[in-house]
Amino acid sequence: MTEPRLLPSNPSALMLGLDSLVAIRSDQLSFYARMQEKHGDHVILRLGPYRSHLFFHPIHIEALLAGNSGSFIRFKKLTDVVRQWNGNSLLVEEGESWRTRRRKVLPAFQTRRLPAYGQAAVLEAEQLCRSMRDAQASATVRFDTDAVMAKLTLDIATRTLFGAPPRENGFEIERAIQILSDTAFSESTSPVTLPDWLPLERKRKKRWAMLVMDDLVSGLVRAGIAREENASSGDLLGSLIEHHEGDFTDIRNDVMCLLIAGHETSGALLSWLFACLATLPECLGAVQDELRLVLGGASPTPEVISELPVLRATINETLRLHPPAYTLFLREAAEPVDLNGVKLAKGDLAQIIPFTTHRDPRFFPDPAAFDPKRFLKDPTWPQFGYLPFGAGPRVCIGQNFGLMESCLVAATILQRMSPLPIKNLPRPSAKFSLRPAGGLAMDWRLV
Repeated sequence: MTEPRLLPSNPSALMLGLDSLVAIRSDQLSFYARMQEKHGDHVILRLGPYRSHLFFHPIHIEALLAGNSGSFIRFKKLTDVVRQWNGNSLLVEEGESWRTRRRKVLPAFQTRRLPAYGQAAVLEAEQLCRSMRDAQASATVRFDTDAVMAKLTLDIATRTLFGAPPRENGFEIERAIQILSDTAFSESTSPVTLPDWLPLERKRKKRWAMLVMDDLVSGLVRAGIAREENASSGDLLGSLIEHHEGDFTDIRNDVMCLLIAGHETSGALLSWLFACLATLPECLGAVQDELRLVLGGASPTPEVISELPVLRATINETLRLHPPAYTLFLREAAEPVDLNGVKLAKGDLAQIIPFTTHRDPRFFPDPAAFDPKRFLKDPTWPQFGYLPFGAGPRVCIGQNFGLMESCLVAATILQRMSPLPIKNLPRPSAKFSLRPAGGLAMDWRLV
């Protein structure tokens, strides 16, 4: 593996880094790329009262996420923002409280539970395809693929993880989640946070979104508790009810966290997957040829995923170029720490940006090209050079579920509908996750 490119220069701290903060809020993906190109694999930014370290090289990433993970907590300003609707959940807790919560969630993601989750995902995807066909008199249909995939993965999460039928107001829930995503990004990157009682439009939207999500999650939890009194369901909600010993608040907080995070990334991944396939007919053809050969029109099952290497490689390449978790949760040093020669003081911030590291030509030749074949061979990149789900102790707890879900949903849809070509990929919108800016209006041919 190549050594990190360490340069002596760092960005100027004009007005305590206000220029950097403005650039991040405007177009952070371009900003990070410029920082690495101009200042190397370790960049120190002044962001108001904070000294923030950007790490782009796998050597430092491994030291941060694995070797010295115990020396960091998640950035308090950001956790305080998310806590407004998530409460004290798995996402924001630290130390023994986080370890205890993670132990309570892990049983629901055991391998033995995944086939049942997968079957439910396929059924929801098949229902989506039927509804599209029933609503159309022609052989083509046009819809916002990003919005539809977000609702689909919300429906799957609601049914598989929480034992409830899809919500009738699914698109309203999706709008609420996007408002909270925008709020998290805005409030965590703003030097000043205005009080929620102010009569501002963005504050009104925030209050509405929090109410919508609390109504949804509280309803799921109450129904789950009533259900578990009669029989154990074996799903995630049942596991949380058991391990939280029926404590409504603790259950509600983890359900909120897992519902938002669990479907947000899967929906974004499917949107980018279909967008990439629509721009590259040869890749789309290779995936559909494999589906015809292996499935022959049959519904996919978790057991058959291993027989779909082209589809799996295409999903992995999508995660490389368009990782929904384009930047990992900002870390804060809880004590002085040395990351392979880079010294951080207590209170310093550390940030890892997979979107940038995944596009580094030292690890991925011709990095801007969408080339699934690179995942059909043994990896040539370092272990911490590809981390769409993070790494270390706080790696995404639902990554196996998410990958299985995405593969099964894609296999189901691409046998029944085919995206028609688009000329260009949509511009990425980097807020709490990476989504297509302005949605993803696409035409589909019904097969």
